[in-house]
This record gives sequence, structure tokens and C-alpha cells, in this order.
Amino acid sequence: MFRLRSAFTLVELLVVIAIIGVLVGILLPAVQAARESARRTQCTNQIRQIGLALHNYMGVHKFLPFGKGPSYPGAPVYARWSQHALMLPFLEQSALWEKCDFSYPPETPGMAGVLAFMPPYTNANGKNAIASRTAVPGFLCPSDAASSDPWQAQNNYVANQGSWLCDRTDAPALPTDTLPNEIQTGIFYLKSKVSSAHIRDGLSHTAFFSEKIRGHGIPDARSDMFVIPHQVTQQGVFDACNAINPLTATPLTSKWGYSWVMGENCCTQYNHVAVPNSKTCGGTGFPGTMTNMAMQVAPSSHHTGGVQVLFGDGAVTVVTSDIDLVLWRAIGTRAGLENSEL
Repeated sequence: MFRLRSAFTLVELLVVIAIIGVLVGILLPAVQAARESARRTQCTNQIRQIGLALHNYMGVHKFLPFGKGPSYPGAPVYARWSQHALMLPFLEQSALWEKCDFSYPPETPGMAGVLAFMPPYTNANGKNAIASRTAVPGFLCPSDAASSDPWQAQNNYVANQGSWLCDRTDAPALPTDTLPNEIQTGIFYLKSKVSSAHIRDGLSHTAFFSEKIRGHGIPDARSDMFVIPHQVTQQGVFDACNAINPLTATPLTSKWGYSWVMGENCCTQYNHVAVPNSKTCGGTGFPGTMTNMAMQVAPSSHHTGGVQVLFGDGAVTVVTSDIDLVLWRAIGTRAGLENSEL
């Protein structure tokens, strides 16, 4: 006696496949959203750790770390240490800190781009080569794609320099300064030593850190720093940068964020010229030193909804790209005496 075996018909099989496809289509975005939520939470925690490190640093030294260290004789001006390097002992990175010899400049990766922008620098005796090339996981946002570049010591978290001139400080102007009345308004800048007493706007009203998308060595409108002509006002920088077409503009560098050791607007600092997720630009053809270099360096993020901003009181707040520009600029200053409320 033969027994007939039951089996799916072709129609039934197609229906099952269609149902599975619908379920995958429904579930996949939810899975991706859950993963991004976890990455965002990790990113928030990393920014909070930076906030704790800054307060612990200030507790020991009575002031915050400089944003850009002094230059070294015989080395290019951009081979200078960042606030990230000074924070290392307060981020459970004491072993890496001990490998940094601050009597020598850091090693730099080279930012490529036009004008041989910031070529690589290596100390003749190999000092700081290992430290400068060491990746720090806490400086990398998990939502930003991993880099295939051999230089892995990259960075996503940026310190608030304040206003638009690259190397301007709050010291009296030099004879080569074209805008002697301009001073730096932020928290971390060239040879800064800002204490809590200097932050007259209040810690809860003043931005300390944010996040920024890294470049990957190839043109990308979201991460490139574009060339603009030399500008002499903040409004001029804003207008020139936001008028460019990213599809035709010239990148000054496509390697934004390639180094956490460099105290520079190309790697570890941002400013409050334009709202989050705006274009990033650097002025060329400026006279004298980088004190006169005009820049728009906006924070940016792959997270939906905006960028995360660390305030001086340790709070981390998501700031959207539609924030009022006047308010955004106000929270970027330490002593503008504005009544800033998000």
C-alpha cells in the first residue's frame, strides 16, 4: 500500500515567502532603530565621561585644559597638543598619558586636501609616535563608520572654541593681528586657562563639548572642510560658507577628525558660527598667522534629531539644527552675559 506524502503547493510556498518578507520588512527597521538607540546611549555616556573628566581636571588644576597647546621650535604650528591629551589621566587612560612626552610635539597624520594642508609631522627621534597613533575608544562615536585608514587614532568629540578666528585668544592683539578687537569667546582655545570664575554666563548655559562626523579621506559633504576666501567678519564667514555648493566646492580636507592629539579645528574643536549640521569651512589666503584664519566648524552627527551637546554643569542635551542662531551663538560664549535657555 502506498501512502501519499503531504507537501506544500507552489502557491502555498509563495504565500509563506511573501509573509516572511513582510515580517522582515516590518522587523528590520525596528532592529536597526534598537541598535542605533544603543549606539546613541553609548555615545551619550562617552560624552558624559568627558564632562566628568573635565570637572576632575578642574578640581586638580583649578582651570580647564587648554584647547590648543603652544607650538614647538622647529615644528609646524599645528603639531600641538589638544585638550583630549590633557584629559587622559581623568578618562582612565593613565598608561597612554605616560607615553606622551609633552616636551615634544605630537605626531600628526597629515590632513591631505588642497594646498598640502597640514602635512604629516614626525619627531626626528620618534618621540610620541606610539601615543599619537593609539586609538582611544572613548573618543569614537559608535554611530560613525569605522575607518580603514592605518591612522586609527581618530576623534568624534569636539571642544567648544567659541567664535570664528582659528588661533585668536583673549590676550591683547599682536601687531600682525588684522582684527585687534576680536577675542576668543569660548572655553577651549589657544593656550587657554579658563576657570569656573571666567564662565560668567553660568555652567548650565555654556556649551563645553559636542560631536562631529569624521571624514574618511574621500569627499563627503557632511564631513569635508571646504575652502572659502579669507573673511574679516563672522557674518562674512557664515555667508561665504553657507553659500557654497558641496558638490562643486573644493575640500580643504576630507580627513576631519583624523587625530585626537592635535589641538586644531580640523580634529578636536568646533565653534558656534553656524547651527549644528551646517557646512564646515576654512578661509585661505589670510595674512600673517592662523590668528587671522576665518573658520566655520559646526558640530554634526549621524544620530537622528540633532547633535548631543555637553554643558558645563555636566548635562548632555540634544540640540537640533533648527535652533535659533542667536541662541546657539549665545551658548557658545563663556561671558556674553546672555540669558540662554534651550
